[in-house]
Amino acid sequence: MNISNAPKAKPDAPAMGTLQLGQAELEKIFGGPISLMPSRVANSPRLFHGKFAEHLWCGQCKRTFPNGMYRQVGEFRRCPYADCLAHASVDAMPWERIKTACPEYPDIPVAGTRYPIELAPAAPSARFF
Repeated sequence: MNISNAPKAKPDAPAMGTLQLGQAELEKIFGGPISLMPSRVANSPRLFHGKFAEHLWCGQCKRTFPNGMYRQVGEFRRCPYADCLAHASVDAMPWERIKTACPEYPDIPVAGTRYPIELAPAAPSARFF
């Protein structure tokens, strides 16, 4: 799994890019056991936004994770971060959408970094009594 979490050589140096990480390293980053779906399984629009987004942004914890990664809790697939209870497919959005709203954010997000954003609230529905 390629993930952008490369250490910086110096505090002001840019990150070195993506790393090929194994299960143990991924679980250390995310704080506990995680599961991965092969990309061929994630082609349905209902599962992790299909094959279009490489990274997803969790609307609850404001962190990103690779598409297809989740934490199995009972019958639910949750955000892979151990301290987050969001649903991995329902509460996540494609990183590209977040990047459009905040162009200063990196093209490839860094795992574990919080990317706060205030999305425009949905327009209230008109209710007639």
